Amino acid sequence: MCTSFAVHLDKTVIGMNFDISRRPIKIALQGDDQLLVLQNDNGQFYPAFGMNGNGTFMNLLMVDPIEEGNYRRGKDCIHIMKLFDEVLSGRIELAQILDYLESHAIVNLPNQSVHSMIVGKNRETYIVEPGRKHLEMDSSGSNKDFMVLTNFPLSEVISNENRNIKGAGADRYLKAYDMITNHRETFNLQTGFDVLQETVQQSGDYPTQLSLVFIPAESKVNFTLNGDFTKVYEFSFITKRIQSIEGFTSNQSLTLSKKGVLLTELEGW
Repeated sequence: MCTSFAVHLDKTVIGMNFDISRRPIKIALQGDDQLLVLQNDNGQFYPAFGMNGNGTFMNLLMVDPIEEGNYRRGKDCIHIMKLFDEVLSGRIELAQILDYLESHAIVNLPNQSVHSMIVGKNRETYIVEPGRKHLEMDSSGSNKDFMVLTNFPLSEVISNENRNIKGAGADRYLKAYDMITNHRETFNLQTGFDVLQETVQQSGDYPTQLSLVFIPAESKVNFTLNGDFTKVYEFSFITKRIQSIEGFTSNQSLTLSKKGVLLTELEGW
């Protein structure tokens, strides 16, 4: 199901809990600077979320379908996986994203329904919901420096002042929202992990497989596996390496490639 957030203070801090049924999941490097998290479905690996060395992040979270967002062909129709590729490859700059969304109808792939958080290092955050209204972080609002996304259509409740939010992930949304609100002056890497730990799912159909905090200004991604926050891994966009950081009995590292590494391999460290 998943929980994600973007906080823009002295530094931009991006967080993501990747919640999905047990299956092979791998981290891979595409090109020189795209870090992708891919999940296996019927023998094929498909992107779930990713980020690049320029500090751009985009995810694909499950959401209730709506007919207007269903896959269709058309001159101005762009399916969201193409948007994902265009954004992370840098072919669409974030400064152009609103114009792009206005001039194209973003649709889902067949038999899928997702929405996305797109984040840049320069205080940019956008929510793309196929068939629904797209959102930009409101620079004049009370929550001007952060956004949270789980698994209900955010565009339908963003102006809901009474917090009577319903739908998949509403509880996780409110937990993350309140924690970020209460730590806006001191939000950092550890606070990001605290939010993810508070919203982690240890049981049910969608347990948390990967928890990740990305700080673009530092060119680093820190992550934990299976809801175990005692062991912290780090990927550097500068060295292209994953290494053990905290909680391990010995130092481990590897150079990431297009082939990628399975999370089960990293669990063995």
